[in-house]
Amino acid sequence: VTIFDGIPPNPTYEVIVDGLKVCTENNCDSLFVVGGGSPIDAAKVIAACYSNDLKPEQVVGLLKVKKSTLPCYIVPTTSGTGSEVTNAAVISDTRTHQKKFVVDPKLVPIAAALDPNLLKSLPPQITAETGMDALTHAIEAYTSLNRFSEAKRDAQLAIKLILEHLPVAYEHSNNLEAREWVALASFLAGHAFNKSGLGYVHAISHQITAHYNKSHGLANAVILISVLKFNKPACSDQFATLEKMVSNEDFGSDEVLADRFIERIEALNKRINIPGRLKDLDTKYFDKIVKNALKEARMSYAVPRQMSPAQCKDILITISDGPHP
Repeated sequence: VTIFDGIPPNPTYEVIVDGLKVCTENNCDSLFVVGGGSPIDAAKVIAACYSNDLKPEQVVGLLKVKKSTLPCYIVPTTSGTGSEVTNAAVISDTRTHQKKFVVDPKLVPIAAALDPNLLKSLPPQITAETGMDALTHAIEAYTSLNRFSEAKRDAQLAIKLILEHLPVAYEHSNNLEAREWVALASFLAGHAFNKSGLGYVHAISHQITAHYNKSHGLANAVILISVLKFNKPACSDQFATLEKMVSNEDFGSDEVLADRFIERIEALNKRINIPGRLKDLDTKYFDKIVKNALKEARMSYAVPRQMSPAQCKDILITISDGPHP
């Protein structure tokens, strides 16, 4: 066994190259990953590059992995990314400050084990942020215009499980039942968005985390509220359905129930101490973030409502804790 533990949050091309070097020097024949979304994503790209004899930038994009990757076995230590079940990995380009995507069915790991005992030591803040990442996956998959019945079913169940069990896991880290349900929800959300895709929360979050190296889950949690409000005119019936599911109450119009669902997500953020805004966002990058976020959404996601550059910039201003223009 050879150990490679040099993977930071938001892994970069350079990290992949380092991992490839370790793989080559030790003639590795498989990868066993214990860690969160960053180690899992990095391992998937390392496995693809190693078996295809390619540099990381050469596998970026759709269906660039021609040969089967080294076998990957995953034990997640966070409950959020769902990367243990998806066909994608995200790598940061430090030169362009952009997130790059490797997407290919060959990236799906051979097996994953969800062990709540490994999640007990997860700090409350990371529990909250990764849990909100999973919730964002589920909501964006649920509201996507890519309609798959099994994806919608998995997303709906993931939303219910996270709303019920994430606060318990956050407040009582040793509660193995809550940990297990949140881990399963993250897996289901990953399975759902792997089919249906994501939306504007992730499109914006990817640009912010590439520029400012913020936690991906934290950025998602903060952006989510603004995008829910933006999507409400196109999604009020879906939000109403979700509210009925979690509250077991069906009185009120779709408009009222949709508002109640958004308020429920806001209340969850407050309960698990997610801030309302992100600190240290320099407005000079906003135009570039808007351009790249809308490009990502246009090319990759079946969003329920189209967003203009001005609307995207308004969201950035809303979530920024810095001076506003």
